[in-house]
Amino acid sequence: MKQKYYAVRKGRQAGIYPDWDTCKAQVDGYAGAQYKSFSTREDAELYLKGAGREPDRAKPQGQDQQPSAPGTKAVRIPAVQAPVPAGHVVIYADGACSGNPGPGGYGTVILCGSQRKELSAGFRRTTNNRMEILGCIAGLESIEKPSDITIYSDSKYVVDAVTKSWAETWRSRGWNRKVDNELVPALNADLWARLLDLCEWHRVRFLWVRGHDGNIENERCDELARAAATSENLPADAFYERQ
Repeated sequence: MKQKYYAVRKGRQAGIYPDWDTCKAQVDGYAGAQYKSFSTREDAELYLKGAGREPDRAKPQGQDQQPSAPGTKAVRIPAVQAPVPAGHVVIYADGACSGNPGPGGYGTVILCGSQRKELSAGFRRTTNNRMEILGCIAGLESIEKPSDITIYSDSKYVVDAVTKSWAETWRSRGWNRKVDNELVPALNADLWARLLDLCEWHRVRFLWVRGHDGNIENERCDELARAAATSENLPADAFYERQ
């Protein structure tokens, strides 16, 4: 596999890292983190200095983009719906998993004005719920500046955990939840921590959309997620596999 260099411009410790896991430790849960991957160390060093060539990725107008995981794909294609009003970002996100746990992936569509971007990535062993959350995280992490954002998800687990403050409650209890008046570890705490930090960085509204009901963007996210889950040489969902 070709060597990659991960440059962290803003995180716990800025610098250049030779692998994703080390880079991830510097940016996970860090509000407003700025980081990108490069194929040469020279490009990574130029990025740290605020100059040089950026990786070739499509981006919503007026926004700088950054990957949320190795293998993230970004493709600009013609918009299929009316443009999103200027100054607002719309994100559709979905997750898929074969076996649950098993190979999984997420798909994300980002709409900003007349611009459109698609993201997807897969992991060799994960769960459907983790991919549903990560799809939202990927979209939010790709928007560097604090923005007004609406996220559409067909996951009641994701939407209810945010809109009903379940995740905030788990965080206040040290990432524990109550079951029969006893505290037990909350599932997917690593991802909920990232998502809540991003929601505090941006101004985010979550809305539920019925899955497989003809919504063009939701259907596209499902296609992206399923394709990512069946890709070859998938990386590890490190936190999940450690557990």
